[in-house]
Amino acid sequence: MRQMLIIPLAALLAGCTGEAEDYPRLLPTDQILAEPTLPDHAPDAALSPADVDAGAQARADALRQRAEALRGPVIEPGTLARMRPQG
Repeated sequence: MRQMLIIPLAALLAGCTGEAEDYPRLLPTDQILAEPTLPDHAPDAALSPADVDAGAQARADALRQRAEALRGPVIEPGTLARMRPQG
């Protein structure tokens, strides 16, 4: 029973250090409630959403092509044959 008390007490003492962390900086209420700032590309997207959609589609197509190029065995068949036990 005594040993069962030693472990939790040791864990409790390990959590108590003399170094106190600074309290996180709080934001003022007016900053929290302020309207969010728009990213730099937002005006372009508002003026020509079709161009933005086309650019996003082109990027997605390029990523799909890269993913398709990566499909296949990770280990070449010759290397895999050497790794397998003979028998």
